[in-house]
Amino acid sequence: MAALAESGSRVGGIKTIEDISTTPSPEDASVVDAGTLNGDKEEKEGVEQVASGDGVPGSDDEKPRHVEDSARAATAADVPPDGGYGWVVIACLFFQNATTWGVNTAFGVFLSFYRKVDFFPGATDTQYAFIGGLSISLALFSAPLSNYLTRRFGFKTPMCIGLAIYIAGQLLAAFSKKIWQLILTQGVLCGLGMGLLYCASIPLPQQWFLKKRALALGIATAGSGAGALVLSITTRLAIQHISLRWAFIINALIEVTILVPVIILLKSRVKATGSKFTPFKFQLLWHPGFVYIWVWGCVNVLGYIIALYSLPTYATTGLNLTQAQGSNVQAILAAGQMVGRPLCGLSLDKFGRINGAAFYTFMAGLSCLVIWLPARSYGVLIFFAIIQGLFGGIIWSASAAVTVDVIGIQELGSALSILWIMVSIPSTFAEPIAVWLLEYSRTHLHRSGADEYLISVGFAGATFCASALILLGAKRHKQGHWGLLTKS
Repeated sequence: MAALAESGSRVGGIKTIEDISTTPSPEDASVVDAGTLNGDKEEKEGVEQVASGDGVPGSDDEKPRHVEDSARAATAADVPPDGGYGWVVIACLFFQNATTWGVNTAFGVFLSFYRKVDFFPGATDTQYAFIGGLSISLALFSAPLSNYLTRRFGFKTPMCIGLAIYIAGQLLAAFSKKIWQLILTQGVLCGLGMGLLYCASIPLPQQWFLKKRALALGIATAGSGAGALVLSITTRLAIQHISLRWAFIINALIEVTILVPVIILLKSRVKATGSKFTPFKFQLLWHPGFVYIWVWGCVNVLGYIIALYSLPTYATTGLNLTQAQGSNVQAILAAGQMVGRPLCGLSLDKFGRINGAAFYTFMAGLSCLVIWLPARSYGVLIFFAIIQGLFGGIIWSASAAVTVDVIGIQELGSALSILWIMVSIPSTFAEPIAVWLLEYSRTHLHRSGADEYLISVGFAGATFCASALILLGAKRHKQGHWGLLTKS
């Protein structure tokens, strides 16, 4: 190889085999190894011909035509189309998120109902909080299993299995009579099923989009806001006017009606991109740039879950508002997600994905400290719900795009697997931490009403702000300096 490089350097303007097969930067993610497409043998013979001077055109600046064609084909083959059928994929993911994460977002309505009426006698607030935490943590913890099944059978296999588990969890939750049964069904089964659906499909937008990648992700993840907007209202109405059991059954019917055609219509470009789906690649855990991303995710999700699940309860028990008003606040937050995530995605593509993710994370924390903390009226709480909805869920709309910028598209599946595993740990305990802080305020500080929530709200805001600063480490790794105004 060294001889080839030395010989090739004597031919002016002719690139060696190392130059032809150079790996692209993670941000472009648009060129695959030419040898993979056309065969190592053909490329090697072409370079040997160039090195020996055979068939070299008269001009020193010209390259052999078949080498140019090979490189050009490699470049064109792996450029995401930035549209076309990719928009169908994004539409499918929008509806998938609406019926999975949208339902999960509406858990705040369930939680407010459980705690307000003591539906399961003897159950504690901490046990109720663990249901929501488990549903998110197990969804994320299923990433290695999803990667394994995707690698062996294709991405639709874990999605079909996830759908079956998810619907079973909803239906079994409808017939739960004890708190441990609810934990196993609404917490464990729904979380696992939702995770297999989500983790198998989250790499798809990166395969179809490049320049519009963050926008596409924003539109797809906005589905969770749209779903929560609708389902938080329908769930409350079903609980109030029919029963808790029928609220679960109605949700299950909606989910299966939407998710079956979604799975059928989704398509992958995994062969073109050369993406890998290693269940858990430990080396990425201490990647000098990626380590900041997963730590950002771990700290960020604490604030996100506390704001998401505690807001309806704060309305009903902290401000003594009605269940309908608490549900409305949750729906308004969901509407903010539906609008904010595509807009945030659009700005991420324009001003830099890491820049935008860090800024919006900080804004989410600021909204907790400046708006939610002193909120003592329904109107102020609605205003907070709008701002938090716009910025609070940035981890879901930006994490994949930020990871691609640092890691590259080929290792995205493995990197996201690590990210979700790490984030699943604090996800389990985020809402229980909020409940423990409430109990401490009530029993040790003798606070009541909205004042009970001061510590937990402050904690949520602090975690958002801290995670924004942590993400700047990934920016430093990518651009090589600390320049805050540099696009990255």
